[in-house]
Amino acid sequence: MNYSIVITTFDKRFEAFFKPLLLSIKQLRPNVEVIVMVNGPAKAEFDPAFRSSVLELMVSTQMAYPTMFPSFQSLAKLWNRGVLTSSHDRVLILNDDLGIDPHVENSFFDQFEAVLNSVPNKTFTINGSFSHFVVSKEELIQVGFFDERLLGLGEEDGDFYWRYHETFDNEIPSFEVGNIDNVHSDITDSGYTKGIRTASKFNRDFIKTKKYQDIWFGGYKGMFDKRVKKILPDEIQYPYENFYQANKDLL
Repeated sequence: MNYSIVITTFDKRFEAFFKPLLLSIKQLRPNVEVIVMVNGPAKAEFDPAFRSSVLELMVSTQMAYPTMFPSFQSLAKLWNRGVLTSSHDRVLILNDDLGIDPHVENSFFDQFEAVLNSVPNKTFTINGSFSHFVVSKEELIQVGFFDERLLGLGEEDGDFYWRYHETFDNEIPSFEVGNIDNVHSDITDSGYTKGIRTASKFNRDFIKTKKYQDIWFGGYKGMFDKRVKKILPDEIQYPYENFYQANKDLL
């Protein structure tokens, strides 16, 4: 396989969503590397029974590698760490509330790999959604990692989309891939303040009042509600990753 998969999950979605998704993936592509980022609770103790369930599943699943966070971390951090952990430059990032049918002809992975191997784009979304998208380490370093100042969930995709356009003067393309069901579950951690649906209010406020400013002329809209300009500079995250990528073969 010339790509890795990263999936983020947490206790409330483990049995109902994540586990069936992982088993479907492994039925279709047993040799694909799956990096599992397991988030902890925002205002509770990490459930030891859940920890045991995760480890039992990972031990019995070929090429599945978990990272567990004892307390709640941002989705931006989970995505960044997942991509950094993966062995390949191209990474398919999946939400845990997706359904992939392993019993159909021309499966999701048949279609996805055809797109992956035929398009020149290193980064792209699937079916117009960041619920399933591909990112390359090379372009993630060029654009800048997902902004970990977004401490909760939400806006990290729109922010990256905006900065991708700023870097390459192109929008992230989208390609249609069938036989995948995007459930859009409302099940979420109860320990953080919500804004829109499952997204955190903190992230929305940070984007709207700290990082970007609405403007009438110029700027760029991207995935945001209006055209904006960036008023808060980006911090350099994982500054040595570029050095690692350039020199890891010299070890």
